[in-house]
Amino acid sequence: MTLRYLGLSLIVLACYGCSSVRNSHKYELSDGKYSFRQPGEEFRRVWAYVKDDSVSLFADEKGSQPIVPQIFKDEYFIKRSFDVDVIAVPFKYRPASVNLPRQLTTDFNGNIFLGYRIDRFRLIHKNTPIGIKRIYKHRALSVGGFGGLGTAAITPWTTNNMMTDEYTGFVLSRGLAVMVGLNNLTFGVGVGWDNLTDRDRAIWIYQDKAWYGLTIGLNLN
Repeated sequence: MTLRYLGLSLIVLACYGCSSVRNSHKYELSDGKYSFRQPGEEFRRVWAYVKDDSVSLFADEKGSQPIVPQIFKDEYFIKRSFDVDVIAVPFKYRPASVNLPRQLTTDFNGNIFLGYRIDRFRLIHKNTPIGIKRIYKHRALSVGGFGGLGTAAITPWTTNNMMTDEYTGFVLSRGLAVMVGLNNLTFGVGVGWDNLTDRDRAIWIYQDKAWYGLTIGLNLN
């Protein structure tokens, strides 16, 4: 197993470990403050308390003003929050630079993403032969920045033939990303910049040059 695949596997396992110790996940409807509406209504602020498959709604946090939704009508919940993810970029697209054509690289990398997140939950009442079935659907959108570390192949071709060594260099990354959440999966697109940290940073043709990539993340908060 190569370094990049080993590193990516370790990041995924660590993320699942962090997620497993939590009682709830962002992709699940849980206790808290939401914007709520049903068809034909405007959004209003509510406090939701979830127990098993039932959701109790209140107009205040103390639970003294219960809200009774219209029966058998869809329910929409929106939650806004600060987002912290661990993300990896499995593919980086690097535009043509100096003497090299466009490149698609898969070097190891790991990043922390910080951003603003909107989660949308929809409770659907569906008619079935045995009665009404309640179905939850979840979507999310996150926008923010990330930073992390990774590796890059340093060769004569990526240094414009100004050195003859070939080795794996250590890079620091930064960038911006837009990610979509579908239940417990988070993925999106990002633009970033890498900075080689060793002696050849002045001649590396991708130093501080923009790349574009697919992002895959797991939520930590």
